[in-house]
Amino acid sequence: MNFQLLPYIDFFSSLKHGGHNSTPALRILTSAFVALFITACSPKYNWRDVAGQQAPFTVLMPDKPSRLSREIQLGQRTVTMHMTAVQIDGVKFAVGAIEMPNAIEAQASVALIKSMLLKNMAGTVTQEKISAAHVGGQLTLNDEFSAFNSSSSVRMSGRIVARDAWVFEVLVVGPDQVINSDMVDTFLSSFKPG
Repeated sequence: MNFQLLPYIDFFSSLKHGGHNSTPALRILTSAFVALFITACSPKYNWRDVAGQQAPFTVLMPDKPSRLSREIQLGQRTVTMHMTAVQIDGVKFAVGAIEMPNAIEAQASVALIKSMLLKNMAGTVTQEKISAAHVGGQLTLNDEFSAFNSSSSVRMSGRIVARDAWVFEVLVVGPDQVINSDMVDTFLSSFKPG
């Protein structure tokens, strides 16, 4: 980055040493600006568009993801889950995609997937919103939720989306003190099923 910080550093230094307009509010505002600037330039979160390779979706991910496909047990059925995921500072950003035989089974599996996720993390739902809409002539079922495990201080925020024969789990999981609403909103709101 060819951005010249020297004039800003001089300005901030004058505030720290009692410059002519130095007020507590201005110092706080300046500190907030510096923190925001440093965070915005952080290489940790290098958001990029990612498309599913074996499943129809796009999402913003904070780094280059890894991909893996494996068989899992979903109720009485063995299905293949295609995972696209990245981890930064102990926070996992993941999209799991499963193709069911038809749209009815995909929609029916939303509640089962959510209960399995909650059981695996031993979490309690703290917030949830379920909606359905016709998008492109297809019914899209969307279950947004947050869950928390108080004994391990792990938070999970996610969406489970059923569209056509596909079911997607879109998750942010990690230590409660590291997860913030901006990263969750950026990731979850960017997800678009194909």
